[in-house]
Amino acid sequence: MVRTKTMSRVPTPRAALALLTSVNLLNYLDRFIPAAILPTILAEYHISLAKGGILQTLFIFTMAFASPIAGSLGDRHPRFRVAALGVLVWSVATFASGLAPTFILLGLARAVIGFGEASYTVVTPSLLSDFYPGNRRGRALAIFYAAIPVGSAMGYVVGAQVAAHLGWRWSFFVAGVPGIVLALILATRNDPKRGAQDEGAGDPDDSGGKIAHKHDGSVSSVVVIANAVRELFARPSFVYNTIAQTIYTFGIGGLAVWMPTYFVRERGLSEASAGTIFGGLLLVAGFAGTLLGGTLGDRLAVRRADGHFIVSGVALLASLPFTLAAILSPTPAIFWPSMFVTLTLLFLNAGPLSAAMANVLPAGLRSRGFAANTFAIHVLGDAISPPLIGLGADHMGLRIPVVATGIIIALASLVLFAGRGALARDLKAAA
Repeated sequence: MVRTKTMSRVPTPRAALALLTSVNLLNYLDRFIPAAILPTILAEYHISLAKGGILQTLFIFTMAFASPIAGSLGDRHPRFRVAALGVLVWSVATFASGLAPTFILLGLARAVIGFGEASYTVVTPSLLSDFYPGNRRGRALAIFYAAIPVGSAMGYVVGAQVAAHLGWRWSFFVAGVPGIVLALILATRNDPKRGAQDEGAGDPDDSGGKIAHKHDGSVSSVVVIANAVRELFARPSFVYNTIAQTIYTFGIGGLAVWMPTYFVRERGLSEASAGTIFGGLLLVAGFAGTLLGGTLGDRLAVRRADGHFIVSGVALLASLPFTLAAILSPTPAIFWPSMFVTLTLLFLNAGPLSAAMANVLPAGLRSRGFAANTFAIHVLGDAISPPLIGLGADHMGLRIPVVATGIIIALASLVLFAGRGALARDLKAAA
């Protein structure tokens, strides 16, 4: 009787996807509100562009360093509970961001948000992978990651519009409250069985899973981490995937922070207009690109084992000319459509790359695999690109640093093309 009651709290795949995607939307709304109101924050605290970029760095660094801890918790404890705790922490800290009287305290609040978001971001791909089989996982993860452009777009729009009418601090108040409610909902849900949707699934402790669960107190955490790292590097496609995502995250993270400010300073738009128009384009293009990428990746992967890498690599390479046109053209009739196309192409890769990673990792290693990936792409990616762009902008203006960042993104495609064979071999070994 107790077992029936407990199992009834395991949501259906669609319900789980809807809930986790909704929370992920709020995750990215919160993450990009500061980018929408950055010019006002710079003026409020009288700081340089370089220091403005550090605001994002504080958030990213704490999220990245908290990710391995969250991944370890996710592989050993109920993931819905870990996610609920993370959402509660970041929501309270978001609300506190609007109360910060100094830039230092605002930075501290954003750092705390990083701890909370790590707990959610790391465990949810693993959780969703246990609701969907491998041949449907790319599409499910694409829907989940569609919250990235939608939530980011809402962050730009909500931040810009609320700040224009109520002041920038209210942008954080509006974003903080809903997360508390969603955290309580997450806490009432139970996980599905680990690895239940994997081919030949048995005891999830088998193979890679044994390093996640079958260690007693006599085995130090250092040994457990070392074993996990060895297991991850034994899958070369994981390394290629992480390197490509790091390059991509460096570029897209830097541009996401500075593009609204770029349109304000270089194109003469108001803060409200820049945030709203850029957010609207991101909403439509990012949503369409993410869903399209998941579908194309899964379809090509049925015919070719390296299909997920091919879809992402082609999309990233094709984005380069449109990125340059969006940045360099002074004509709205050119730079806005170009921005739409490049955003669509950039977001094509979210679902395929996540599916490729989930499909080569055993169930008991997935949370830590995504944690290691999260740590690498953020510490070496968007933790350092915003202040670097800001530092360059303080000396030469925003145009040159922004153009250089756009070019860097295309390099990720070369890494994915080089890793196609590794992906095929790793998938064969996993099967």
